[in-house]
Amino acid sequence: MDLDTYLRRFEAYTNSIGATPDEIPNLLINSLDDETLQYIERHLVDNITLNELLAVLRREMGIGRANREDFKAKLRKTLRGRNEDVRSFYAKLWTLAKKAWPDNVEVRDSNLRDCFIANIQDSSISARLRERGELNNENLLNLASTLLSCKNASLSRQSEVNATFGLPTAYDEALNVEPPSRSLPAQSLENKLDQVIEMLACRGTQGQSNATPYPPPAHDNDYYYTDDEPISPGLDDFETDYDGPITYPDQELDTPLDWTVPTWY
Repeated sequence: MDLDTYLRRFEAYTNSIGATPDEIPNLLINSLDDETLQYIERHLVDNITLNELLAVLRREMGIGRANREDFKAKLRKTLRGRNEDVRSFYAKLWTLAKKAWPDNVEVRDSNLRDCFIANIQDSSISARLRERGELNNENLLNLASTLLSCKNASLSRQSEVNATFGLPTAYDEALNVEPPSRSLPAQSLENKLDQVIEMLACRGTQGQSNATPYPPPAHDNDYYYTDDEPISPGLDDFETDYDGPITYPDQELDTPLDWTVPTWY
């Protein structure tokens, strides 16, 4: 039970019926529920005044010093729900702040303001509210309500557009995707391969231009072939005399050649 809310309702009732100050304590005791009456029954005495009864109620029902710390912790931990109205959230914080600081209005309003901005669960709106330090708590609440209404309207409009035209398809997203660029290691490897191929091609071209169509003979009397015709140096220039030495254009052998065919055994 929220004691302050209950006492305000009770005060309105006593004013409506015109109860006297002596009757008010008894009317209040009679209007309490069984659970609350069990908490304060041991403190009830005859001719108890209204102020004494209210002090007992506040002490037993959680308005004491120890319970104030609990309300402070609840105030800092209370977060706005996903679809919770901003005014109902502020009212919840206000109730906890009043229980936490019942006698210090300035401290209560300051802590209420900080918790409201921090726990509204919208970073963009929280940033806008922090910029308006000149506003009091009620005007800050009106600004927060206006900002949230505008944001919800914008999101609702976007939802209607998506419902009309549809969400972007995979094909639409693919049109906006840039082709993947090759990484630097892959590019450097391809450049190196191109350089190797070019170098090999240059070497092959140089080898073909420097190569001779026929290798030179290792000795003067070696034979080599051109177009399948045997050619030997000096065959047309020397004469053969079976009885004498073989003569060359520039040289005469000292001893004649032995033309005897060896016999094989």
